Amino acid sequence: MRSETSRTAPATPPERTAASPQRPSRNWVFRAFSPGDAKRLEKETGATPLVARLLAARGLTSRREVTAFLRPQLSTLHEPLLMRDMDRAVERLARAVRSKESLAVFGDYDADGLTATALLTRFFQWLGLTVTPYVPNRLSEGYGMSREGIDVLHARGIRLVLTVDNGINCLEETAYAYSEGMEVVITDHHQPGPELPVAVAVVDPHRADCPYPFKDLSGVGLAFKLAHALAKELGKPAREAKTFLKSLLDLVALGTVADVMPLVGENRTLVYHGLKILKHTRNPGLSAMVEMLGIPREKPFTSENIAFMFAPRLNAAGRTGNATDGLEMLLTDEKPRAAELARHLDGLNQDRRNLELEVLEMALEQIEGDPALLQSPVLVTAGEEWHQGVVGIVAARLVDRYGRPAIVLGTDSKGAGTLKGSARSMDGFDIRQALAACEGLLQGYGGHKMAAGMTLPIENLAAFRRALTEYAVAHADPAGPQSRLDLDAETRIEELTFETLDQIENMRPFGQDNPAPLLALMGCEMPAGEPPAEIGTNHLKIRLIQPGSGGGAAGPITAIWFNCPGSRTETLSRILEARRIDVAGNLRANVWNGRRTLELTVKDIRPAV
Repeated sequence: MRSETSRTAPATPPERTAASPQRPSRNWVFRAFSPGDAKRLEKETGATPLVARLLAARGLTSRREVTAFLRPQLSTLHEPLLMRDMDRAVERLARAVRSKESLAVFGDYDADGLTATALLTRFFQWLGLTVTPYVPNRLSEGYGMSREGIDVLHARGIRLVLTVDNGINCLEETAYAYSEGMEVVITDHHQPGPELPVAVAVVDPHRADCPYPFKDLSGVGLAFKLAHALAKELGKPAREAKTFLKSLLDLVALGTVADVMPLVGENRTLVYHGLKILKHTRNPGLSAMVEMLGIPREKPFTSENIAFMFAPRLNAAGRTGNATDGLEMLLTDEKPRAAELARHLDGLNQDRRNLELEVLEMALEQIEGDPALLQSPVLVTAGEEWHQGVVGIVAARLVDRYGRPAIVLGTDSKGAGTLKGSARSMDGFDIRQALAACEGLLQGYGGHKMAAGMTLPIENLAAFRRALTEYAVAHADPAGPQSRLDLDAETRIEELTFETLDQIENMRPFGQDNPAPLLALMGCEMPAGEPPAEIGTNHLKIRLIQPGSGGGAAGPITAIWFNCPGSRTETLSRILEARRIDVAGNLRANVWNGRRTLELTVKDIRPAV
């Protein structure tokens, strides 16, 4: 594991007011790297000095490793049968294909679950099998296998159920399916509990006894591995199988990025190739979405296209309506219907955004109107009419605004007198451990250190807030509630060239665990007579120069800070009060009136260290 170094500004932030909460200072942490490795990569690969440092900071030490990282090959994917129980799943499903049994694919209502369901539905149809896709209703059935869903499938004569993106913790539901004379094959990528469901096969790389080398596959990535293994088992011609399986990689890329899976290892390889397929996708639904969103086909597709354009619209079906609309868009072969569904999902996404804004405004009003809650180390807000489909997003917005862990609760539609919600946290505070400390007040909880879900009786809300506050105070970081900002490298303005930017672009796809390089310009000043300019509703435009040791200055370069945290007025005052500032941001190209210039998209600014 690589070591890291941190530099924290010794600055005292202005006093926070209820009207304009000030986010705590962020802890800048730089990736460590070997200067020797960087120099060698610069010489062996032709990388610019800055890019060589970026590659070395990501653990790449040789030309071979850099080549494998920049141009990952599908031939390097691991053998699917290395996964525990994959052989059992393949044997049972191959038997179903040969005997023409009816099969149900039981998915999930989020983008990962929908793409996994669509992928295996299309795959089994390609094999000539009758397949029934099923996704639960988020509000009436909840996550995972449900008795309601099992009853629907049983009534349709289904006796074999294959789960995707769920099932690993559905012990009671699996047992119920067996009591109804149904068999179950489980494929899931979530953490299993202490006991596994009784099923024909339980395929999950997170099983303690699973030797599969890569643990972080998405639900759709795991579905792809199953399809790969099954095509080989059934003896499909290699070229034909390869062509068809590659055509499914657009779904794999979509689900993997949407589920915020680490874009390293096999995920990086699958998404890298999936984005190329998505650019010229033959899936009518995805093609209709591309056209509706106006994404130019001549430009490379990016993970950002998925994360900020595709995924919200596909997820909106499950959040605000019936997820089957999203599934139908991925499965239809009729172009007019695909276009209609794409427009429908776009409308649902706007509804979701409106719901999110409504809940966020009520949560902010609740926080700002309660001094005790405003000062609480963990923000817990609740409302009876708060839609379950957006509470997690709102919690994330509160973390961004206040720089503290946040929990947003709404009335549980499945249980009278019960609150159900989502938590989002930040580095240095394990929210799942915090919930475990409050276990006696909860009806149920689950998740990981950065995000979790929980249910509790309404009458326990006040006690829950107190218990969380006590836990947070007892486990507080002496440095205060700082959020962490991971930076890739310190640089100077003169190193920011178009050649460097082009080489950075070759490091795509960016995402979880392989973020766009975050650069730090230290000791910057603003040119005389060019103060920061306020643009839009909450943005700042700053011109930067960087004094050199010889008395000259590099630059200027334009930096844009979109959506400044807290109050823009206070942020602007702090920048103007500081003689010099350190600026962290991503390098990008801005094209205006045919002229291409380099800009920095700001992530944080602090007084110079």
